[in-house]
Amino acid sequence: MNKVKYNISLKNVIKTINKKALLKNINFDIPTGAICAFIGASGSGKTTTIKVMMNLWESNSGEVKMAGLDYQDLKLHYKIGYVPEKENFPKKTALKFLTRMSELYDLEPNVISDRIHYYAKKLEVENILNDTLTNMSSGQKKRIMILQALIHQPQILIMDEPTENLDPNNREAFYKVITDLNKKGTTIFISSHNLAEIEQYIDYVVIIANGEIKHTGPVKKGKGELKKIYEKYK
Repeated sequence: MNKVKYNISLKNVIKTINKKALLKNINFDIPTGAICAFIGASGSGKTTTIKVMMNLWESNSGEVKMAGLDYQDLKLHYKIGYVPEKENFPKKTALKFLTRMSELYDLEPNVISDRIHYYAKKLEVENILNDTLTNMSSGQKKRIMILQALIHQPQILIMDEPTENLDPNNREAFYKVITDLNKKGTTIFISSHNLAEIEQYIDYVVIIANGEIKHTGPVKKGKGELKKIYEKYK
């Protein structure tokens, strides 16, 4: 994996739509190997920031780098896993969808099959791999979307509210999977509203409010520190 000091770096990022400033001079750096919570109220700019990072929306100005590469560099496709806030699935079985998505990472067929079934077991979706995606519950869809982001074992994992619609058992399984991946070197950047839950796993935090970064820095796991920090800036 790339040994850059910061696996995610945003410098002076501005995003406006119809003359409305959604992101106002965004600056933050996420250390390589961190599990970072990206928190803020609804409408604060979390999803907009993530869409810019994923090159789904182009910023008006500023610099975004991940794994030492510009966010528009096509090589990043192989280094990043992404879980969007909302899923938009084709009318296919989960297995066909996951296989097709995995092929885009140029993985060998046997590797694809092994990893699909490995993560399906971890995320407790093995029994629905042959079900049609559009017929699934919201929680099942979310777990399939998480699975597709893991198959190529990315260097950076970016997730927008990934535990939404998951029951407590599914949430526990999810965090077990991503913390195991983090131990192997993956940098995790995760947007969440659930402070009490996420603080058990993170070691870094970025707080955003009204399109501006209010705080960045390390945080102690499970000590109640995250809520105290957030209360200062929300």
